[in-house]
Amino acid sequence: MELKTNNKEQLILEVAEKLFIEKGFTGVKTMEIANEAGVNHSLLHYYYRTKENLFNRIFEQKAFQILGSFMITFDNDSSFFEKVKAGIEAHFELLNKNPKLPLFVLREIVTDKSRKEFVLDKIMPVGEEVLKKFDTAVRKAVRSGLIRPIKSTDLLLNIASLNVFAFVAAQILFNMDADDDREKLRIFLEERKKNNIELIINSLKPS
Repeated sequence: MELKTNNKEQLILEVAEKLFIEKGFTGVKTMEIANEAGVNHSLLHYYYRTKENLFNRIFEQKAFQILGSFMITFDNDSSFFEKVKAGIEAHFELLNKNPKLPLFVLREIVTDKSRKEFVLDKIMPVGEEVLKKFDTAVRKAVRSGLIRPIKSTDLLLNIASLNVFAFVAAQILFNMDADDDREKLRIFLEERKKNNIELIINSLKPS
């Protein structure tokens, strides 16, 4: 019985994630989530109480997912450039599986002041802890002369900007859901990922 209950809770979460990413917070009603998940509205209310609670849980998960996709690669003993390359690839692949995710996060922060406060209050403090290991690695690489002087935050912004824009461009240039565009899209994204890695690594090398 417990397994069945947990499955329904997870199903609600997955359906809500899909709808929120597609339509944004204001464009989705809880009844729509319940209907698509095949559960009654009272069950959704039982698990999450309000649409705001459900949305915040998804928003928080996705924000941490974006941050963690890069940071996890700095938990091994490979060289600095290998870690950077693996981090770019991991972040790029996360976006490849969730191409609408960056615009979803950006849209909600820009259109809702409370969402920006939610990020600053709940996500940024945890994010700062995660970033410490990355910052230590960057500082060490700078001190050793391996890379040019650069702030870890600037490096992260450079990586995020290049990777995110690849998927913004892809949504403009291709029909993301069309079978006819699938192979062209795959080739385009593979080329962008390779180019992004080369651009970032070359930009780090001392002149």
